[in-house]
Amino acid sequence: MNTAPSTAATRTTARWTAVAFVAAGLAFLLFPLLRPWPDETVASADLAVAFASDRWVVAHLCGILGLALVAPALLGLRALLVDRGAGPGGAGAGRAGVRSATWALVTAWSGAGMAALYFGAEIFGIRTIAEAALRDGDLGLLADVEVLRMQPWAVTLFGAGLLLLAVSGVLAAVALWRAGAGPRWIGLPFALGLVLVLPQFFGGPELRITHGFLVAAGCVLIAVAVGRGRVHSSSPAVEKTVDNAVAR
Repeated sequence: MNTAPSTAATRTTARWTAVAFVAAGLAFLLFPLLRPWPDETVASADLAVAFASDRWVVAHLCGILGLALVAPALLGLRALLVDRGAGPGGAGAGRAGVRSATWALVTAWSGAGMAALYFGAEIFGIRTIAEAALRDGDLGLLADVEVLRMQPWAVTLFGAGLLLLAVSGVLAAVALWRAGAGPRWIGLPFALGLVLVLPQFFGGPELRITHGFLVAAGCVLIAVAVGRGRVHSSSPAVEKTVDNAVAR
């Protein structure tokens, strides 16, 4: 039985899955770090300049990227759990988490798509309003920012999307817990970070930056577990058996 090709493919999947998790975490962190934080309670020239700045665009693009990378990362995680269940001695280990990982993937993809629509309005709609306010010298136009943000369909899609993202984080943690992939708690920081994505929007800059670090840490923890083979190898003995097969 030739296990070398499948093992090489699994390792490639693991490598790109780890990269996707790290990139997603970094994007979630860069969003609040790069975002300008003017006083939004008063319509001012500083507020208009912040909304019209390139930092506003880049920061929100990082937010969209973070959302977009969660699903590919979970797709890779699911594939590794499938491989874990198919491997020797892995019938009960990997398969236990595959169903949860599947639904984590579905909810992440759906949630990210819905939330990204709102981010698009935040990026370009608010920037256009701010540019018009600066061009016309009419800061009263900034009142339309809140109208845009609270448009019923937009805010409903955004809220529903982030709730689905929260569900995906919990399901990913459940998948890792059931599979026994490394420490059972390894997915909990990631789950907590995604659960808090929606409520952290009601906090100030310090809270939102702290949340960015939490999501980044959760992503890195899973990436490390994936990179060390703890997700796709059901046990050290199995990993040694596979490595010996590859060596032959």
